[in-house]
Amino acid sequence: MKLNVTVDIDWLEEDESIDEAIKRQIISGVVKRISDDVISSVKRDAENQVQERVSELVDATYNEFLSGTVTLTDRWGDVTKKDVSIKSLIKNQCDNWLTEKVNDRGEASSYSANYTRVEYFVKNQIEKQTKEMSNQIVTKVNQEMKKFITDSLKDSIGEKLLKEIGVEELLKKVKG
Repeated sequence: MKLNVTVDIDWLEEDESIDEAIKRQIISGVVKRISDDVISSVKRDAENQVQERVSELVDATYNEFLSGTVTLTDRWGDVTKKDVSIKSLIKNQCDNWLTEKVNDRGEASSYSANYTRVEYFVKNQIEKQTKEMSNQIVTKVNQEMKKFITDSLKDSIGEKLLKEIGVEELLKKVKG
């Protein structure tokens, strides 16, 4: 460990020498620095231990809750199911939510409910990906068509321009 100590000597006690003042300042600086380091180290360790313990307690409480059972009643308090595990209740709720019929906007509705929620999610994802792919294909085809038309026009215009100028006749005259 490396310590840098700054010593400020503004004034001395009446019976104190400069050596004693420097010694006192150095000792207090070293003690302060070491105590600050120890406090921060202990604080970090304590926070880590508390965090671990809290995580363990939360996990234990969560697992205990999920492994518990409940008794289901209707709205009048009559028992409908006894000793149902909370895990199975959560699973059933998720299954019911995913298989619930929804309309074209994904809303649960008794009218025009054509799809289950899973089918709705899959259908929307397929539509989204299909639209992206078709847009990419259209863009690429348009670029290729523009390039082909531009290249064809350049070639055609170049040939006609050469014929109009009579470059072939000039070349024959130069050769001959």
